Amino acid sequence: MSESGHTNSHDRSGFRADQIPNLPAPSVKRERLGEDLLPFGDYAIIEPYQRVCEDVDAIQYQGQNAPDDCESGDWWDQLQIRFLNGKAFVGLSAFLLLIPYAWGTALVGGGGMLALYYAAMVDLPHLLKSVWGLFVVLGWIALSLYLVIKTMPWVMGGFALLLRPFDKLLGKFLDRGLAAGESAFNRETGEVSFALPGGKKLTAPFEEFDAYVERVVQHGGIFYRLMFVHRYTGKQFSQTSLSRVEPSKEEVLALWDMLQRYMDVSQPLPDVPRLEPFRHLDPVTAEHDQRTGRNPRFWRDLDLDAWKQGEGAEWLKRQAEYPWDKRTCKLTPQIGKISMEAYRAKMAPSNDFGELKKTVG
Repeated sequence: MSESGHTNSHDRSGFRADQIPNLPAPSVKRERLGEDLLPFGDYAIIEPYQRVCEDVDAIQYQGQNAPDDCESGDWWDQLQIRFLNGKAFVGLSAFLLLIPYAWGTALVGGGGMLALYYAAMVDLPHLLKSVWGLFVVLGWIALSLYLVIKTMPWVMGGFALLLRPFDKLLGKFLDRGLAAGESAFNRETGEVSFALPGGKKLTAPFEEFDAYVERVVQHGGIFYRLMFVHRYTGKQFSQTSLSRVEPSKEEVLALWDMLQRYMDVSQPLPDVPRLEPFRHLDPVTAEHDQRTGRNPRFWRDLDLDAWKQGEGAEWLKRQAEYPWDKRTCKLTPQIGKISMEAYRAKMAPSNDFGELKKTVG
C-alpha cells in the first residue's frame, strides 16, 4: 500500500478470492454504526440492473459509431475500471449543472418578478389586484418550466459555441482536474487507487479495502451508496462517480458483487454493457464466452424495451429476492493472522510505505 502516487505490484498477479493472504488486524473495529459491512468472495453473479439499463444506450451509441473499436482510453476495459473521486468529481458535476441551473433560475425567477411587476401596474381594486397577481405568477411558473425544457438544448448548444475559442485552455484545466481525481480498480495488479487531496493517491491491494452499504438520508427517504474504507488508515471513499446514491439497497449489493468479480482474475469479466467490447481481450473471459457460446454483441444489439419485459424482469426479480445476507465472507477469517510489521515487510520489502507508516502507526 502506498500514498506516494505510484502502484507497488509486489509480484502480484491479480486478486483471487480463494487465495486471500494473511492480513493484519485493524486498529479499530470494522463494524460501523448504521452501515453494513459486506462480505468478500461469495458471489451471487448478479449485475446491477439499473446501471446496466442505463449503460445499454451508451454502448449502443458507441457501437453504431465504432462497432468494433476498443479504445485504450476507455474508462472501463479488461485491465481497469477508472472513475472520479473527491473534489474533481464534485467540481465537474457542479460545473455541468451550473448552466441549466442558472438558465432555469433566470427564466423562472427573473421572469416571474417581471411578470409580477407588470401585473401590479394594472388598475384594479386591491383584492382583485392580489388575485390577478397570483394568477399571473402561477401562470408564468407553469409557462416558464415548459420553456426551460424546450430551450435547454439551445442554451447548452449556444454556451458550447461561445466557449469554442477557449477549447484548448479549458481542455487543459479539465484534463488536470480529471488526472487529479482519477481513481481505479486494477484487475491486472489486484490493486485499487483512490485519489487524495493534493494530487496524491492511496494505492493498496483490493483486499485491504472494506466495503459497506452506506445509508444516505435525503429528502424523500433513505437511500443507499457503496462506500469503501481502507482498513489500515481509516480513510473512507464514497463521493465517487462509481458509487452513486441508489434508492434500492439490492442495487448497491449487486454493484459490489460485480466489482469483486471484476477484480477476481479467476472469474470472467462481469457481463455488463461497458465491458462487452473488451471481453475477448481477457483470456479467462474469452475462454468462458467460447465455452458458453455467448453472443459477442449481445448488449450492443439488444432491444432493451423487449428485454426489460422478459429476461430483464426476471433479472430484477432475482436481484430483489436473492438471499444477500446468507453469503459467507472469505476474507474475515484471514484477518489477524499476521502482525502489521510482518505484513509490511512482506508487502513492501523496500521503503515503499512513505507517509503511510506515520498514519498506521
